[in-house]
Amino acid sequence: MGTSSGYMPPNGADWTSLKIQIGKLLGKPEKKDLVISKFVTALGGAEGFSSANRDKGVKGGSKGKTFSSSSARKTSQNILGFFSDVYQQGLEQTLQERGIDFNNKTLDDVKDTLIEYFSEPSIDGDSDASSRAIATVFDKIFENIETEEELENYFSDVISTEKSKDILEDFYVEYIYERFARIFFEDITKKSNQDDAIDILEMAKDTISSKISTYQCKSDLTKINFHGQDGANFVQGILQDILEIFEEGG
Repeated sequence: MGTSSGYMPPNGADWTSLKIQIGKLLGKPEKKDLVISKFVTALGGAEGFSSANRDKGVKGGSKGKTFSSSSARKTSQNILGFFSDVYQQGLEQTLQERGIDFNNKTLDDVKDTLIEYFSEPSIDGDSDASSRAIATVFDKIFENIETEEELENYFSDVISTEKSKDILEDFYVEYIYERFARIFFEDITKKSNQDDAIDILEMAKDTISSKISTYQCKSDLTKINFHGQDGANFVQGILQDILEIFEEGG
């Protein structure tokens, strides 16, 4: 959680109204669903945000602006493509084809290698949130892995089991939360204090997590080519469906 050097938070009527409501959350926690719903709307709405490849609209985050989600979609497509390859051809060949080297590395080193491989250069809110999210996803994956054999066994069936849903959920919980935190943490801290800001962000994250947990993916991921347009369409559709759940809560 945090803001990048030189980062300018969005402004304008929509954002000002949202910031006011966020500032009241500790006294009115029942408004948390509405706040997250309005946040998605301010990003450009479920359809606009889930398809945007770059920030577009009026400069400064005012009405009409849509924020980019391209890094998040690229990251989720890449991670699903990786696990699809492991499922189809095994871990060793997948690593070799991607130029990933696990030789003579501890499990912590392996985790760090994967985080670095899937992370995007942090040049904006989208890429920064994607990188933070994928790091958290791998932290969680490796919590219960103690040997190389356990690692390979875990990776081998991700794409054909509920593990893929869990990974997608974890990634988008962290991604959407990081987008929220990047925009609002500093502003809340200035107007209140850091403890209140942390409490508000925890409330926001719990709300995001609760909403995303209701999403049901009915697609057979083993039949999707994640290296092509089908994969791109799938991850965009997943993000839009998830964001629509938030909009419905407004």
